[in-house]
Amino acid sequence: MKVHASTLYGNAVQKLKADLGTRADVSTSLPHSTIWSALFLGVYEMISSDSMSNWLHHCHGVAALTEMAGPYGFQMDAAKPILRINRSFISIGAMANRKRTFLDQDEWKHIPWALQPMSKTIGDSLQDILCDIPGMMEDIDNLVDANGCSVSADLISQKLQASFQRLSSLRISWSFMHPHNCWRQRMGRESSELYHETLQQILCFSDLERAVEFVYFNTTHLILHSILEQLMLWPNDCCVFDAGISPDGNHFQEASELVFWNHENRYRNAQAICQCVDYMLRNEGGASGAFNLLFPLKVAYNHLSGFPIMREWVAGVMEKISTTKGLFIGAQILENY
Repeated sequence: MKVHASTLYGNAVQKLKADLGTRADVSTSLPHSTIWSALFLGVYEMISSDSMSNWLHHCHGVAALTEMAGPYGFQMDAAKPILRINRSFISIGAMANRKRTFLDQDEWKHIPWALQPMSKTIGDSLQDILCDIPGMMEDIDNLVDANGCSVSADLISQKLQASFQRLSSLRISWSFMHPHNCWRQRMGRESSELYHETLQQILCFSDLERAVEFVYFNTTHLILHSILEQLMLWPNDCCVFDAGISPDGNHFQEASELVFWNHENRYRNAQAICQCVDYMLRNEGGASGAFNLLFPLKVAYNHLSGFPIMREWVAGVMEKISTTKGLFIGAQILENY
């Protein structure tokens, strides 16, 4: 079966190259089917390969095709799902390379929804922030690279502060719009093969879409904190307020399960991601839930350095995803990403 799949993959790559090579007019819109083909080939790499380089290579290809189509090429309803998946695919790949992409330009955050502004969801707006992160990573790296472009720490601080504020506003909107779509449930040793004594409760959701949004809210919050941690090493005049709360017992606790913790206690957001694993692997999501956990679990793993037992559990989950869900790249992500 694997040999047959490889043959089909090779044929698909050749067909994609032929489609691109026979475009008579470069000014015409790129067919959405061509972009879908490139995207699915990248997904195939995640499923069949344990090599990060092959997957990242396809990320670059998907990015090039998406940019070629332009933001106006995604204004139709049928194109919105393609853009949603592509933006996630491209931004995660760009974070691995710590290089900004065209997706951080304002036109890519507005033009696709210009004809129907109300069609832009909270999840789409959350992706706007994710698309800004690779650029901030590159700016941080340029601070220490004598040969890089000069970017002041103050400017990065302002960008980071704006991202924290937008994320916090989206969190409030999400909690208001979905007040009963997330709840806690005790995890019993007999009820889940993923039982762990440090995870006394798991999070359940009304559907997989809400679970993915919840996980990516926490993931984005943690990545912004990683940038903040690097920024703290540089003297600058701007103080970044992360809008996270303190675990002080006297602090008013929100009814919503989606809570952002301050920098010193951000590991709690990593634990929240871990609490979603049982639902996302066991319920209707199946392989889709596993696919959407790969990157968030890696981010959570990085922020659980003070909790070796939990990190070991995350590593075990990634191995399980690799062996039981067919996502072979999961076994390599913790080591190479």
